[in-house]
Amino acid sequence: MSGFWKRLRFYLFGFLIGLIFVLIFFQNRGCSWTPQNRVKNAILDKVMVVPDHHLAKNSELEGFAAKEAIEFLNQASVNFGESLKDQDVYPKVYLLQREKESPQQLTFSLYEDSYITVVEPVESAKELERKEAFKGMGTFIRLPKDSALVYLEKSNYLQCKARGLNSTKQEDIVQNLKRTGAINFDKSDLMLPKAEHYIHFRQNDTLNVRAKSIWYESRITFKDFQWDYTLPCEE
Repeated sequence: MSGFWKRLRFYLFGFLIGLIFVLIFFQNRGCSWTPQNRVKNAILDKVMVVPDHHLAKNSELEGFAAKEAIEFLNQASVNFGESLKDQDVYPKVYLLQREKESPQQLTFSLYEDSYITVVEPVESAKELERKEAFKGMGTFIRLPKDSALVYLEKSNYLQCKARGLNSTKQEDIVQNLKRTGAINFDKSDLMLPKAEHYIHFRQNDTLNVRAKSIWYESRITFKDFQWDYTLPCEE
C-alpha cells in the first residue's frame, strides 16, 4: 500500500504542476470549465455590439473594434461580485476589468434569447444596471467565428424578399455583416422569448439592406427584408 500512496502523491504533484502551466500559458484559450472562461466564451459566442454614442469621437471606445475587444477579453478578469448575474433574470450584466490600459472596465449584457451582447464602458460598478432596451443604432464590432452563422428561411415569402439581395450566399452575408453590420435598437426587442433584431448592412457598398432576424439553432435566421420598392414576386 505504501507504494500505491507514493505513486498517487507523485501523480497528484505532476497533475498540479501541469494544471499551473496550462493556466499560465493558455490563460483564456483553455480551461473552458473555469467560471471566468465560461463567461468569456458566452460573450465570444455572441455578436458584440457597441451603441453608436459610445463610438463617437473623443469617447472612451472610439476606434474600438474586434482586435481591441479580443485584447480586452484576454487581459481582463470578470468581477463576479459586482456583476448582475441572478439566476433566470435577464439581461445578465458582467463587469470585466483590467489594469493600466484603457478602457479598464467594460460591461457585457447577455440576453436570454438574443444573438448579441451589448458592450458599454462603465466608470463605477455602482452604475451597473440591467437595460431591457437601448436607443438609436449599435455597431457590430465582432461576430463569432462560424462559417454557417446565418440562415435564410426557406418560406416562399422570405425567398421572395431575398431576391432583392446582391448575394444570398452565407459567406457573403457574413462578410458584409462583419464590415458594415449594425442593429436598430429602436425597432428591436431583445427581451422577447424569440428576441427580434432589426439589422442593417451593406452589400458591395452599393445596396443598403434592412432585415428582421432572430436567433434560432445557433444561427442568425433572417425572417424578413425591408426594401423601398416592391419586388415583382410580391405583386
